[in-house]
Amino acid sequence: MNSTICIEQKFSLNELTGNTISECRFINCDFSHADLTDTVFKNCHFYDDESQTGCDFTHSVLKEARFIGCDLSLCNFRYADAFGIEIRECRAQGADFRSASFMNKITERVWFCSAFIIKSNLSYTNFSKAVLEKCELWENRWTAENVLGASFIGSDLSGGEFNEFDWRSANFTFCDLTGAALGNLTIRDTELDGVKLDMNQAGQLLMDLGIILQG
Repeated sequence: MNSTICIEQKFSLNELTGNTISECRFINCDFSHADLTDTVFKNCHFYDDESQTGCDFTHSVLKEARFIGCDLSLCNFRYADAFGIEIRECRAQGADFRSASFMNKITERVWFCSAFIIKSNLSYTNFSKAVLEKCELWENRWTAENVLGASFIGSDLSGGEFNEFDWRSANFTFCDLTGAALGNLTIRDTELDGVKLDMNQAGQLLMDLGIILQG
């Protein structure tokens, strides 16, 4: 499927599974419950400027799905199975990932996560209570993100831009934050156990405590 405009279309369960779709515009389309495993979307638009709405991906299967250079603003991904999803160089402003799953459960107590969300604008996106542990999440814009109760343990958040961001609301232990613009992150009220920082970042955090490093 290439260079197509789809308006208020409901996609059936396996209609797009494994396909590569380029330069398409989806206006108020319904992907809910669709199996989009291994589906690739390149330079597609899922946000409609006129109605200011995104598309519906609730309960969809997005295992190993790839969104490259797409506009996913205000799209609804609630309850989606997003293990192994790739979102690269996209706009996802205001998208809703609450209750989306990025994990593969082996047992109730044994599981692992996989997601590649890279070089994307995630401003105002909702990742409340999301579990994105040991995932590739680098060079994203995280302005005013809702991450209340989320877990990013061990993930690569390097090179990110964090503005109006509440570091206290989620777990960032053992994350790689090197090269990131950390905004209002402070040592006083944020758990930084195992976090990777570069020397400039560490120096700034210590200066906030009144400690000055000598070279």
